[in-house]
This record gives sequence, structure tokens and C-alpha cells, in this order.
Amino acid sequence: MSSSKPHLEMISRRALLLAPLALAACGFTPIYGRGSAAEALRGKIAFSAVNSRLTFEFNEELENRLGLTQTPLFQLDVTLSVTSKGLAIAQDNAITRYNLTGIAAFTLTRIADGEAVLQDRLRAFTAYSATANAYATFISERDANRRLAVSLADQITTRLTSSAESLGL
Repeated sequence: MSSSKPHLEMISRRALLLAPLALAACGFTPIYGRGSAAEALRGKIAFSAVNSRLTFEFNEELENRLGLTQTPLFQLDVTLSVTSKGLAIAQDNAITRYNLTGIAAFTLTRIADGEAVLQDRLRAFTAYSATANAYATFISERDANRRLAVSLADQITTRLTSSAESLGL
């Protein structure tokens, strides 16, 4: 019996080894690659002040992605807002499902001259279920807000790192 598995494994290994070369040939470079502008941005952004649990969790996520501020070149000011809308209503008129929409309006300002170098407004949404147990509903809502903070921090990080080269780093 002959099997084509060894031949397929050899082709798979070759493809795996050649994939980075193909990506490099088309101009692809990792966003956090050695010497990249996004790498140079790490630790260079001062974040907005914390004034709520949501902004604390949001800033924590940004610090995880962009590094702790060491020598800030930029100030990131973010305004977070969350709206809640009841969706599912039970026969007793109790709302059992909520949608949360989070909006992050941000401005990245160069500290040296006070110039706003990047502005945007990003949106994320999530949902949570309400139960007859008030504590369980509270935990569900808090978890949904945490998911919003993570999603918005991801979006802002992507926007900042993809724009890092234009910031002159």
C-alpha cells in the first residue's frame, strides 16, 4: 500500500517555510516588528485620568497593549460613553436582556507642540442577560462593561499602531 501522506507533509512543511518569504515579498511587515514605528510608540503615550471603573479597565487594557508610560511624547484623551437598551421583556414586564453600546472618542496630541495628530470615534457593542437575582445581573452587567473596555481598547490600539508611521516615529 502506498500512501500520499508523506508527500503531503513535505508540501505542507515547504509551504510553511516559504510563507514568510511570500509575505515579505508582497511588502508585509509585522506591526510590532523590530524597529517598527509601532514598537517605537510603546511607552510613549500618556493616558487620560481614571474617573470610573470603566475608564480604569479601559486604561489598563491600553497599558497592556501600548506599554506603561515612560517618556511620553503623546497625550491620549479619550471620552467613553455607554448606553444601555433593554431588549427582551418577559410577560411580567421585566427586562431580561440588555444591549450595551460603547463609544470612544479620542484625540492623540503631540505633547511638544500641542498639535492634535489623530482623532477618531470608535464604537463597540455587547449584551448581557438580567435574571431575578440582582447580584447575578450586576456581575453580568459589569462583565459586559469589561468586554466593551477590551473591545474599544483593541480598536484604539489598532488605530494608533497602524498610524504610528505617520506620527514621525
